[in-house]
Order: sequence, then structure tokens, then C-alpha cells
Amino acid sequence: MRKVSLVLIFLFFSVAVKVKAQSNNQNTWTYTYLKAANGQKENLKIFLKKNWFAMDSIAVRQGLFNDYELIENISKDDSLTWDFIVAVEYFTTGTYTDIAEKWQAISKAHQTININGLSFKDLGKIVKSETVQNKSDIKYSAPCIGEQFEILRPFLGDWEEYIVEDGKEQLFGRLIISLSTEGCSLNKKFLLYNRSGSYLTSGYYDPAEKAWIETFMFRNGNYTKYKWVVEGKDVVMVRIASSSKSDYLNRNRWTNITPDSFDILEERSYDLGKTWKVFSTTKLKRK
Repeated sequence: MRKVSLVLIFLFFSVAVKVKAQSNNQNTWTYTYLKAANGQKENLKIFLKKNWFAMDSIAVRQGLFNDYELIENISKDDSLTWDFIVAVEYFTTGTYTDIAEKWQAISKAHQTININGLSFKDLGKIVKSETVQNKSDIKYSAPCIGEQFEILRPFLGDWEEYIVEDGKEQLFGRLIISLSTEGCSLNKKFLLYNRSGSYLTSGYYDPAEKAWIETFMFRNGNYTKYKWVVEGKDVVMVRIASSSKSDYLNRNRWTNITPDSFDILEERSYDLGKTWKVFSTTKLKRK
């Protein structure tokens, strides 16, 4: 009986020491951000579950780390920088380096399952990673979802801009239109190809106006503010303020909109909006 008691006491203290040691260790989360190749988001998701998470589940059973999770960006905006986050909770601040040898054994024993004949490099790529002590410290952005974003979606992306004169097109610049992942604001960046010149814009949705308000900022310090208005199948950007004066009203009509191209007609009115004439035409083609 005395021998059994000593064994129980030894086990109690062993467990207590182990629990105390684990409680003193600060768990650490790593977030791995992934971007799917064009049209491969669902296949990448399946690949992660059949391969990465198959190995992660073994690692959890072996006590190498505590938890894992897949976070999906459900936004339809292709300009966002990530589609999935693979989150892993380690028991130590050393994260992978503390379990590298045992993890490599798990990885070596796993037979990779390709999806529809496609490997990971065909399906996507890792774009960045972060390490934090608390999961709540990760500030990944919520997707930009809502009716107000639908007007923007056809135009998001990387475009080349052409001047159209007498039916001929001449490439002259590049326009990048995106939604900021911080706050879902509208941003544009334009660069001239053959000479110095550029502008930046910043836009926000005004609930009172039920419209996007966008400010163009030029290198010389001037600015112009526009309001987005839907007219039939066109989107018209109406100038509502400017740092410089002019003797005409101005608006830009975005028309002939397809998934890979659209036209911008700069329209001017010299009679307070009674009549409008096209001043210039540009065509944008998706890169």
C-alpha cells in the first residue's frame, strides 16, 4: 500500500510540474496568408484540407501544437491580396523551429494529394505570414461586402489606357483601381508611360448621398472631387468641386463596359448642363 501511495504521489507531482510548465509558456499563433491562382480558389481550399490540415491533425494528436484553423476571405473582389489564412496555434514562441524535426517526419510520411492534377504551385502561393501572442492581435481585414460595392467591381484591377483619336488607339498610361483592405475605401493610381505625370485618388461611400465620392490629387497640389452616378448601363463621374476654376462643367462617362474593357468619355458643358459635348475619348483594357 505504501508503494502504491508513493507512485501516486510521484505521478501527481509529475503532472503538476508539466501543467505548470505549459501554463508558463505563452501560446503563439502564426497566420499564413495565401492567394489562389486565377479561378483556382475552391481547388486551393480542397488542397489545403486534404494536405496541410491532414498533417496538422496528426501534429495536434502528437502534441506538437494546440490548434489550427482555416479563415476564408468571402469577398468577390479579385483585387484583395489574400483568399485564405491558415492559422496555427503553437505551445511556444519558437513556433515551427521548436517542432521542425518532428514536423518533417510527418511531412515525409504524407503523400501529397493533387487536386484535378494540380499541385500547390499551380493552385496558389503564400503571400505573407504573421506571428502574434494572441489570436485577437491579428488584424486581418473584413471583406468589402454590400450593395454599394457592386458599382465598383467591374472596374477593379490593373488597366492600360489608350487615347482614341480618329478611330486609332495610342497607349499612354496605366490605371490601377482597387479597394483598400483597411476600411474598404476606393483607390486609383495613374501613371503616364512616356512622360512625367501621375495622379492618385481616394474615395468613400457617402450614405447620405447614396453615392461614392472620389477626390483626385495631382502632383501640382491641385485636387478635383467627383460623385459617382449610375445612368442606365453607364457610370458617370460628375465633378462637384475643384481647387481650380473653369468656365465649363465636367463629367466622365464610363461606358461600353465589359469584363475586360470600357471607354471613358470626357464630357463638357458650357451652358450649365443643358447640353454636353464629348471632349476626349480613352479606352481601357485589362492587363
